Amino acid sequence: MDETIVYILFSILQSCYKLLNTFLRLVFSRCFMFGPAGTGIRKLKIIGRAKSRGASAIQEIACLDNFILYFDSYVDGFETELNKPEVSLYGFTPEFAYFSVVSPGQSVWDTGAFSSPEQFNKAQYLILVPLKELKRIMALADSTKSKNIFFLHHTNRCGSTLVAAMFKRLPSTQVICEPESFYSAYYLYHINKTVTQEQYKEMVEAAVMTHCLTPHKTIFFKMVSGACTSQMNMLHDLFPQSKTAFLSRNSTDVVNSMMRIVNSGFPLACQLLGWGRDDFIRKGLWATERHEYPRDCHGVLLRNWNTCMEALDAAKMPVKALTYETLVAEPKQTVNDIMKFFDIPEEHADNMVSAMDRDSQEGTRIARTVLKQKSSGLFHHC
Repeated sequence: MDETIVYILFSILQSCYKLLNTFLRLVFSRCFMFGPAGTGIRKLKIIGRAKSRGASAIQEIACLDNFILYFDSYVDGFETELNKPEVSLYGFTPEFAYFSVVSPGQSVWDTGAFSSPEQFNKAQYLILVPLKELKRIMALADSTKSKNIFFLHHTNRCGSTLVAAMFKRLPSTQVICEPESFYSAYYLYHINKTVTQEQYKEMVEAAVMTHCLTPHKTIFFKMVSGACTSQMNMLHDLFPQSKTAFLSRNSTDVVNSMMRIVNSGFPLACQLLGWGRDDFIRKGLWATERHEYPRDCHGVLLRNWNTCMEALDAAKMPVKALTYETLVAEPKQTVNDIMKFFDIPEEHADNMVSAMDRDSQEGTRIARTVLKQKSSGLFHHC
């Protein structure tokens, strides 16, 4: 309840701040948030942020409305900034791509189980780049040339974070774990409907190219389940040299595990207001109309599981299909199969398998030990 109240108070404050800045911009052609009117790449200081609807256990939606921002400066030579480890693509608006800037020398990809909370919680600044300018920079960079690009799509709660942890043990491999950039583009097209299909495709392409701006030879993307599953064929069309794997788990265990997260990660007020259910529905709106979804969270989660499996069946490219059950029962053989598909030397297999010795989500509020402590009692429906 406390988290929900904090979020509501922040939303009121942030809305008032936006209105003030809109007024200043109209009257004086400048404002606190974006500085003087005009074009250019802006660096904005973060002076406040709020957890997305109190659901801090799971995900922080990449949205400018989750921040209170103050104009710092215009950025010259952004191409140089892009090559700094502390600068990472975070999300999109219809006009801009925005980047999270953490402490110098740090990288959000190397710490934490998931990338988006690192970008959200540790960011000191956001940099707003006009999409046309980012497209120009990416065309010159040619960042995907000679790169090994791997995508892992999956159902929820199937061991995908464990697989990502395995790939973090490989040399010259950058693991991008559930990047909000792809989900942000999905959100604009499928939920808000504020960009065209062509603009959406350009955002997805820019996201891959920007995340490939690294000296690492291999880029491994663990995608967001559901929403980014919709991008599977698009990604292959854009990057035909890439390879795709899909990890799944039986629907009963997936839904039960997700319900434990719902009951521990979403404050009760959020569940009563239907926010948890709506969050899950949004990830499947590319395949199912809102009015066709069941009214209970359990049914929504099952529908999304089916949507993911249907996307696997509709894949236009060769996909290495794996299951959680096989990964647990035969870890060495499963890892060898993955490595063979991705053309990775088998000499790294033992090191990858050793990632199973610890909880890959340790330190988060959805770690096994945390969920076990909070899972007593009956499930609520959201």
